[in-house]
Amino acid sequence: VLRLQIGEQFRALLPNGKEALFTITAIGKSSLEVAMTGDIRSIPESVIADEERRATLPPLPPIILCQALPKGQKMDLIVRQAAEAGVSLILPFVSQHSVPRLDKSTAQQKLERWNRIIKEARQQSGSDVTTRIEPITDMKGLLEFWEQQKKITPNSQAILLHQDPLAQGTLHGYLEGNIQSVHIAVGPEGGFSDEEAAQCIEHGFKPLLLGVNVLRTETAAIFATAAVQVLLLEKASWILSNNSIA
Repeated sequence: VLRLQIGEQFRALLPNGKEALFTITAIGKSSLEVAMTGDIRSIPESVIADEERRATLPPLPPIILCQALPKGQKMDLIVRQAAEAGVSLILPFVSQHSVPRLDKSTAQQKLERWNRIIKEARQQSGSDVTTRIEPITDMKGLLEFWEQQKKITPNSQAILLHQDPLAQGTLHGYLEGNIQSVHIAVGPEGGFSDEEAAQCIEHGFKPLLLGVNVLRTETAAIFATAAVQVLLLEKASWILSNNSIA
């Protein structure tokens, strides 16, 4: 929006979550005046091309990001990036290595802030996924949430990002078949404890080591989300490729 001029158009989300096309009518030093237009003929070719591209993409199963609370303001960045990337649900939780220990009042303030960040991120990115964020829970709450999700969508997959190669499985292999939803569990600085990793694996989480580099927790979250999305989007292509090779 910052690069646009008077008369140019852009898409934005309305408070009701629906998308609309706007035309810039005036630009001030710190403000912008726009008019909502419904004239389909005035939509720029770039917007039409983007709509056509989106229409060709296969529907993705929901991606749920289970994020252990990191230090400082890192969670703000994680929430923003997750919303921009189209994550359906964010489940923040406190793990053994989480430094923040929030009281009820502070936790509620954080939740309200994260909801505002999600709204801004969706408006900025134009994401058509309604990202939600749950209240902060703990490891027990995370596992209970996962068990409940398995009852609703039995063909769901849960992936545990871990700093050690606990298994030989690959992300490609974990996402084979008719996946109904993908849960990604990311630890805080220091990762998951051995006890937490064992608990998650016992409940059906698949351990995964992302490459050879040690990633920051805020990097790991968006890295894993993007990797899952790309594999799911290209699943039809690599299934066809495998069949042709066979």
